Amino acid sequence: MNISVVVVSRRRPVWLARCLKAIRQLDHPSFEVVVVADPKSLAVTDCADLKTVPFDIPNISAARNLGLCSAAGDLCVFIDDDAVPEPLWLRHHEDAITHTGAVASVGYVRGRNGISFQSQVHSVDREAETHEERATGDCPHVPELQAGRALKLVGTNMAIKRSKLCEIGGFDEALRYFLDDSDISIRLAGSGAKCAVAPLAEVHHAFAPSERRTSLRAPVSLFDIGRSSAIFFRRHDSGDLDELFTRIMRRERARLERHMVAGTCEPRDIATILKTLKDGWSDGLVDALSDLSEIQPQAADFRPVHPIPPGHVVLQSRLLRRRRALARAEDVAKKSARVSLFSFSLTPVRHHVRYTETGVWLQTGGQFGRTCRNANFFKWCRFAERLKEESARVAKIRGI
Repeated sequence: MNISVVVVSRRRPVWLARCLKAIRQLDHPSFEVVVVADPKSLAVTDCADLKTVPFDIPNISAARNLGLCSAAGDLCVFIDDDAVPEPLWLRHHEDAITHTGAVASVGYVRGRNGISFQSQVHSVDREAETHEERATGDCPHVPELQAGRALKLVGTNMAIKRSKLCEIGGFDEALRYFLDDSDISIRLAGSGAKCAVAPLAEVHHAFAPSERRTSLRAPVSLFDIGRSSAIFFRRHDSGDLDELFTRIMRRERARLERHMVAGTCEPRDIATILKTLKDGWSDGLVDALSDLSEIQPQAADFRPVHPIPPGHVVLQSRLLRRRRALARAEDVAKKSARVSLFSFSLTPVRHHVRYTETGVWLQTGGQFGRTCRNANFFKWCRFAERLKEESARVAKIRGI
């Protein structure tokens, strides 16, 4: 199956470069990359062998539709610029589509520590409420959901057959930011499409700062959340709009108060930020709804990325030799190879995983520390045993 990876970015060239480096290391025989970004980011990013679409308007749905029209793969896989995919990401999405007969799949998303899950299996309803569903093992599956719910496709880790996405009109460009993926989920379910979960199709999502939030994830403006919510509810006939807005206001106030307690938001800013929510809601109540007629994609040639040969190099080190080991790992990555470095100290420090800007999967922590956050604080083991355990934990997603 030919696959088109669509990356949307706006004025975050450093994050985009990191994302593209991880994408170039994907283990799949036939994929192309479509980058939709502002001209300045495209100019400073190595995109010579990629499809590029200049676009500098703050509308993620419109940007994704441009990527869709430029794509030539059978399957379109979407990822955000502040996320990085594990090496076997595309293979697991393809397996989920093939083995379940689904037209779309959603993978798991790990958070900033590289270990805890930010998102696994969720559903969404017409009131834009997200519901946690039971995660069942590593095998691709189509979950059974309550009536009125759709499997939630997460925008930073979802795959949709290009023909089906064009058929339902692509992304709703009225939803410039927020609820764009929930809307797609509801519309696919309404069309009778089957959507699957691909548990091993993993990405790591960092939540980069933007004009809407700080580096500490505190909201700067809620305008687009208010606007998109109103448009979503109108589109899907969700119910009493006043009641729905009261629910959103309560939720966002509580979120701001949590930031205030954490010290990432000033008390004096809460009223100002909530006013942006009201302003956005008012706009969304009167803005015209988009025409979601079928998209006629342009004739585009498939431009595959030259794949890196299969395989994954595993390196290990103690804390005192980490710098030398990391330099060696970076040399391996420069030779177009996938590499993971496991570096443990003789402590019970908990573990973190990150993908470096130099192309290395780096896991650090104590030899006796916990990986999963609900595990015991201290676990006695030998270095070789811990290395084997951690390598096995990621083997199915990295090809180790």
